[in-house]
Amino acid sequence: MHVLSPDEALLMLLADDADEQAGEPLNEDREIVVALSAQDLLLMELSLRDVVAGMDRREFTDHMPLDVDAALSWADDLRLLRRGIFGEEESATPLSLPAVRARRIDWAAWAREDTGGGAPRQDEALFRVSGVDLGVVSSAVRHATDRDPAVMEQVDERHMTDDTVGRALDASLRSIAWNLHERA
Repeated sequence: MHVLSPDEALLMLLADDADEQAGEPLNEDREIVVALSAQDLLLMELSLRDVVAGMDRREFTDHMPLDVDAALSWADDLRLLRRGIFGEEESATPLSLPAVRARRIDWAAWAREDTGGGAPRQDEALFRVSGVDLGVVSSAVRHATDRDPAVMEQVDERHMTDDTVGRALDASLRSIAWNLHERA
């Protein structure tokens, strides 16, 4: 997952649109443009930490597309990315449904004049996201939110504490994944 400038996002969208117009087959490893809020990044980080804390280490890779050390590294990277883009401030505001804004930016969304096009809102940034990246964060959010007792152990302190907001992010990530694989 890499942050994009608006110009880089536009170049990716133009190439993607040209491939679609030409009828080019798309591979599943392709990357798409996704808008994420500061809260989206925070929830992804906290979900990864919850999954590491709550899953049995021996079964971790049965449920997650990476190992424990990689998950912790991802969580650290997401924290650094969020702080680098949105500042050092830890989230003092409570988690909220309106702040869940994960969405794919495609050519149609970029070109819409009435919504400001693909320009991110004040507390959003554009990212280049692969199917693998999406699978990692989506799986972490789903497991941290659902807390299936067959998969997740009870822990004393959860990092991601608002399941309603977690489910909203999970739904957004699933929609992005469906859209990605629909064209692949």
